Amino acid sequence: MTTNKIDQLGINTIRTLSMDAVQQANSGHPGTPMAMAPVVYCLWQQFLRFDPDDPIWPNRDRFVLSIGHSSMLLYALLHLAGVKAVNPKYERLGEVSVKLDDIKRFRQLDSKCPGHPEYRWTSGVETTTGPLGQGVATSVGMAMASRWMGHYFNRPGFDMLDYDVYALCGDGCMMEGVSNEAASLAGHLKLSNLCWIYDNNKISIEGHTEWSFSDDVATRFIGYGWNVTRVGDANDLEMLERALKIFKVTADRPTLIIVDSHIAFGSPHKQDTSAAHGEPLGEEEIKLTKRNYGWPEDAKFLVPPEVYEHFQAEMGGRGRPLRDAWMAKFEQYKTQYPELADHLYKMQHRQLPGG
Repeated sequence: MTTNKIDQLGINTIRTLSMDAVQQANSGHPGTPMAMAPVVYCLWQQFLRFDPDDPIWPNRDRFVLSIGHSSMLLYALLHLAGVKAVNPKYERLGEVSVKLDDIKRFRQLDSKCPGHPEYRWTSGVETTTGPLGQGVATSVGMAMASRWMGHYFNRPGFDMLDYDVYALCGDGCMMEGVSNEAASLAGHLKLSNLCWIYDNNKISIEGHTEWSFSDDVATRFIGYGWNVTRVGDANDLEMLERALKIFKVTADRPTLIIVDSHIAFGSPHKQDTSAAHGEPLGEEEIKLTKRNYGWPEDAKFLVPPEVYEHFQAEMGGRGRPLRDAWMAKFEQYKTQYPELADHLYKMQHRQLPGG
């Protein structure tokens, strides 16, 4: 995946939406979305099995934003991909989950874009995240669930459930005990359907991570039984694609992709500083950063129409046929295994079986 004009436009749209939303709210974390925009763009556009029109399709891949403070990264993706809203009864509403007006109301009361992602509040959010380590630990449970459901429901000729789980985590997640315990379990269970992407930016909210953290993360995860690979530059889409392809063909262990990045990438005065972690960049700094991106300096919440079109063509164009093929197979499955199909439907809709 070489970086062409439309890809760079999509990546910079994620970055500028995040900067503008945090600035308007006068609160939030702009630096990580600016750094990791290429990573999530590559993942969602090229690899994630996900149909924006049906965000609760049972065999979709799961994306967990363990670094929940960088929530604008996820909200920008949900908006650009046109992910549709689903109500508590799991009925599709026909409207998008995150509108541009929702992004403009980031971190405001009753907004669909709260400070941290909340499950069953914003469609497309797979789990509530906020406390560091919580998201990656939950992702291990999701990967276990995929394996269990495949064992319970799959039958010859009917591989109904085999979804993968991706989790984006940071230095804070790696410092938490719960994430290490979960990683140990994932390695022990050889959960090859699990991929953690570690944003190695060496900055936490109090300053450089060397003040409080000096673990050799790669060696630790090798010790847990994980496959570990590294991408030396978060902006290198070809290396990101290669690392994700390695995950897809690794069949005997979970994968950790360590991505070296620059927090607040492109900001002349805030890049690689803790100031970009938990506060807005400031109007003047945003203008300078947009100038570095080749972006209109005074434009706020700008989404070029071709970015929407490209997400529909790439992510939607890949995810929709996968979902439609699965639904067609499920109709055959219902005929041959009606009781199992009923159990699967009830499980997906949070209903108990009879009795």
